Amino acid sequence: MAGKKKQKRPRADGVVPPPKRVRRLPAPQLSPRAVRRTAWLVGVLTPVLMVGLLAIATDPDYQVPCAIAAFLVLAAGITGLGFVRPSNWVIWPAVLAGVLLMMLPTASLRAQILSHRGVETEVVVTGAHSSKDRSGRVSWTCDIRRADGQPLPHGQVGGFGCSGRSDVGSTMNVLVDPEGWAPPAPLDDDLSILGGGVYVTAVLAVLWGLLTLAAARRTLREPAAARRGRR
Repeated sequence: MAGKKKQKRPRADGVVPPPKRVRRLPAPQLSPRAVRRTAWLVGVLTPVLMVGLLAIATDPDYQVPCAIAAFLVLAAGITGLGFVRPSNWVIWPAVLAGVLLMMLPTASLRAQILSHRGVETEVVVTGAHSSKDRSGRVSWTCDIRRADGQPLPHGQVGGFGCSGRSDVGSTMNVLVDPEGWAPPAPLDDDLSILGGGVYVTAVLAVLWGLLTLAAARRTLREPAAARRGRR
């Protein structure tokens, strides 16, 4: 009969309907002006803010909040870099540089502070605490106080200066920051090698900026090349 709606034939048993094609929306593209602006913000602000926050984190009182803030800055920087150039050749080197920027500044700046103004001070070990990493290796941290009874900011020391509970009650010499900003460190720590991380940090910050600007430059070249190809 005319006007009667045609019904679909039922599928045979065991026949799986083909999957529906999902329409993928094209990735949003920034205008050339937005690409330049985003590249400059990501390339300059990301390393500057990260290094600044991790420099404040040299004081253990601010280490946790500053480290969290630096990680958020890194995540925002990688996201912005993805808008500038959504390509693996940019993202993965940026992630590697960002991870190194998270690891180096705090320890390196502490070593620089102690190597320049650290004072050898006699302390007494008052307690010892153990911790175990994922590989099962045990490390120790000792509570310390000055032998002369004066206040000691950040009265803990780790590394070779603390080997276990047998050290409790013994005395040893450590490097102490008179300003109380950097935590004490054992005399056995090689501060020259640790402090060299400051220069590596500067190189990584520059590389991050150059990588971001290079990604933006390549992104801006593609529309021009496409226009020349259509002529």
